Amino acid sequence: MLFRLAVRGLEKIHDLHGEKSCIQFNLPLEAKGEGDNVDLITIAFNNPTVIENQIKCVRKHIEGDHTYIVADNSSNPEESKKIMEICKKEGISYIRLPKNHLSLIGPSYSHAAALNWVYKHVVKNRKPTYFGFIDHDLFPVKNIDIKSLLKDQPVYGVKRERGEKKDKWYLSAIMFFFNFSYLQGKKVDFMPVQVDGDYLDSGGGNWYDIYAKIDPNAIRFATEYLEDFREGGLRHQDQVEIFDRTWLHTINGSYWKKVASKDNLIEELIKQYEEKLG
Repeated sequence: MLFRLAVRGLEKIHDLHGEKSCIQFNLPLEAKGEGDNVDLITIAFNNPTVIENQIKCVRKHIEGDHTYIVADNSSNPEESKKIMEICKKEGISYIRLPKNHLSLIGPSYSHAAALNWVYKHVVKNRKPTYFGFIDHDLFPVKNIDIKSLLKDQPVYGVKRERGEKKDKWYLSAIMFFFNFSYLQGKKVDFMPVQVDGDYLDSGGGNWYDIYAKIDPNAIRFATEYLEDFREGGLRHQDQVEIFDRTWLHTINGSYWKKVASKDNLIEELIKQYEEKLG
């Protein structure tokens, strides 16, 4: 109980800094109006290389009317400055998020606080038809229309199951999308939670008011598999994840796990999987 109070207290401090106190550009914060449209949002964290490459991939492979938004949750001011300069140069929608005190607790809580802040202060103001969050080290390597993912269902993403009976599930923060209208009147909360003793990571707080009320058998979730791209066999260092044979996740782009860098290999990996999956 004390832990939850501490988490919510730190998040409240984070939330007190509204969108008007943040650096932002190319990002109208009013409703987008008529027609099907998509907001595709990434939470950046201390890695300009992945953002620079994600911009290229989004421009190349995301089809249909969409706005790509970089929400910068970086803890390193120098890296944040580089990310901001890349977005300015490329004409990308950008917002520098407030200082995130949830980093004192752990990366999952910092990420979740950023997701909650962006949903409250950006998505709810813009009211897109559809929206989604993707990790900063997730790259579309094949053409895709996000609207098609939500044509016949309210949510889409990478499913994570928890509990002995696998009776609890949530969408991984790596990649998830929503029909905005479906969330109206529901409590949206991306914080990790414990449900009957089972830990649901970032995004799990949506179990109560969203996922528990959806029949998972009626949802098409993203397929996934792991591949080695170099010797070593370590997930955070030597492997990539592939979702729906469309998205390349190079994993650990924030280097919260202290392993050998792969930033100099990202362009090569993107090219390799564009050829392999395209």
